[in-house]
Amino acid sequence: MLAQAGVVDIRTPFAHQWAFRTIEDVHTGVMVDLPPRARVRSVRRFTGFWPEWRPIGNIAEAIEEWRDELRDGRAVAVTGDAFRMPWLPYYENEHMTHGFVVEGVGDGREPQIHVVDPYENVTHWGRAEPLATKIALGDLGHALDQGSWATLRSSGTREPIDPVREVLSNCEAIDGAHREGTVAAFLGAHQELTAEALKRLTLETWLLTRDRELHALWLADQGTPVEDFALAMAEDVVPKWRKLRELTYVAVRRAEAGRSVPATVTDALAAALDAEARTARTHLNADRIRRVTQ
Repeated sequence: MLAQAGVVDIRTPFAHQWAFRTIEDVHTGVMVDLPPRARVRSVRRFTGFWPEWRPIGNIAEAIEEWRDELRDGRAVAVTGDAFRMPWLPYYENEHMTHGFVVEGVGDGREPQIHVVDPYENVTHWGRAEPLATKIALGDLGHALDQGSWATLRSSGTREPIDPVREVLSNCEAIDGAHREGTVAAFLGAHQELTAEALKRLTLETWLLTRDRELHALWLADQGTPVEDFALAMAEDVVPKWRKLRELTYVAVRRAEAGRSVPATVTDALAAALDAEARTARTHLNADRIRRVTQ
């Protein structure tokens, strides 16, 4: 949608930040804050646009509003329940909020919806792959009952990115998360790995790994000013998250089969978090030395 609106750099708002923040959920306890709640602020800051979200409510009325937006050249983002979306492996298997883009709406009371879904993941029920498809509104069933939709609105001039400043800010945030106990609390909350807790950790690990991989790609785009830090992220941090992602995926399968979960899962989680602290502090120390010797 940002590309359609003429934004050239569509990676920065989703990948410039490297942080470790958590939220407290009354049902699940301490969980990693990903995607970050501040994402809309980053999009506004670096693109000059923001998504205006509203509940779907009456689907017939929402369809007419979508048609109006599409006639004005704006695609529509939609969220709903993946359990009711036939093109996903989660269909009739698992409830979760899932988003896609609507690029067209056919005529009539039961129109064909032109869906573009960039989602890609390997799941317990098969692989989800990016696709463009058409689906009758009736075939979505109740997927959109509690859903929302959005289009992009202009918020003015975008802010240029300063990669050196962003990297320093990120390292300070990671260091702070360790010093202030956020990381320790997260680790402590994941010591007792029941089947349900392991399932949550698997999701969190997937989110963290994806976030770190995307950040590494962004760093690689920024060139010489941050090339040493980009190398450290790619070689020291990302591989440890990938290893943890593999271990948690295997461990949750073992737990579902009634088998024991190896202690290597919590060890690998600690190793990934330690690598982040070490990388951040090394960069901060190098920056302090550079400032002193200038």
